[in-house]
Amino acid sequence: MKETQKTQVQQKQEVKKAERIPWRFGLEVKDLTNPITIRRIRLLQVGILSLALAYAAYYVWDNFLRAPTGIELVNEMVDAAGGMEAWNAIESGQFTRTQNVYAENGDQLSNQVETFYFNKTESGMDLMIEATSKDGKKVVISKDKEGFWATKESKPSDPKNTSRDLGMMCDSKFCEPSCAAQMAFYRFSMPFKLQDNGVRPDVNNVTALGLLDWNPLENIDIEADPLVLDVSYKPTVGKDKWRFLVNPETKLIHKMEYYNKSDFGTYRPEEIYWSDHKTVDGITFSHKWTRYWGNGQIMDEYIYSDVELNNQIEESFFSRPAGLDWASAE
Repeated sequence: MKETQKTQVQQKQEVKKAERIPWRFGLEVKDLTNPITIRRIRLLQVGILSLALAYAAYYVWDNFLRAPTGIELVNEMVDAAGGMEAWNAIESGQFTRTQNVYAENGDQLSNQVETFYFNKTESGMDLMIEATSKDGKKVVISKDKEGFWATKESKPSDPKNTSRDLGMMCDSKFCEPSCAAQMAFYRFSMPFKLQDNGVRPDVNNVTALGLLDWNPLENIDIEADPLVLDVSYKPTVGKDKWRFLVNPETKLIHKMEYYNKSDFGTYRPEEIYWSDHKTVDGITFSHKWTRYWGNGQIMDEYIYSDVELNNQIEESFFSRPAGLDWASAE
C-alpha cells in the first residue's frame, strides 16, 4: 500500500516537472517528430504577417504618400473652392473686373473696368458686359433671342465692332462678340468646370517652374512644391490644353497656363498667376490674376471686385432696350 502511494506521489512530481518544461522545447520536440506539419504552420503564420505588413504599407502609401490622381485632385480642388453643390446653387450674379496693362519698364498703359452679369438658363448662359470704351463712352454688349446687340452711350452699336474696340474679340473666323466674355467667365468658373464631361485631368510630376526667367511662385507662401495638373479634352469636346499649379495644402490654384490652338495651327501659351484668394457667398476664388514680363515687371493684371453670386437677375435683363432703331447700328 505504501509503495502504491509512493508511486502516485512520484507520478505527480513527474507531471509537475513536465509542466515546467519550456514551451519552446516542446515545439522543438514536435519539430523533430512532425517537421512537415510545423513547417506548414510557420509558413502560414509568416504569410499572414507578410500580408498584414503589405496592407499596412499600402494603406500608408495610398492615403499619405502617393500623389493624387487627376480626378482625385480635381475633386479636392472643387471642395476647397466651396463644393460643387454650392456652385450649382448659384443661378445668377455679377462681378467687376478691372484690367491694368503695363509696359515692360513698368509704365501703366491702360485701365479698363468691365462688369459682368450672368444668368444660368436651361439653354446655356446669358451674359452682359458693361464697360467704358477708349473714348470714355459707356458700352453694353449682350445677346437675346434675336441675336447679339450692343449700345454705346445708350445708342445702337454694331456688336462685333464694339467688342473689337474693347479688345474682346479673338482672331478666329468663328469669333462672336461674347468670345472674350465667355472665356473670362469660363476661367472664373475654375475649378468647377474641370468636372464637365469630356475633361481629361492628369497629375504631372514635372517641375513647377514656369517659362519666365523670374518665377513669381518663389514669392508665394507655399511650403511644398505645387502639384501640377494637366488638363486636356476628348477630341469631340475641345482641343485646348491647360495646366494648373495647385497648392498641395490648400488645393487652391496659384497659376494657370493656357495653350490655345489658333485657326492657323499654332499654340499661344498664356501664364497667369492667381493670388488674393477670398471667399464670397461660399465660393473661394482668386481676386487677382497677374501676367509678367520676363524681367519680373507686371504685364497686365485683372482685379475682381464687387462680386455678388446670390443676387437674382431676370432673363429680361439681357434683352435689348426697346424703342431704339437697331437697323442704324454702326
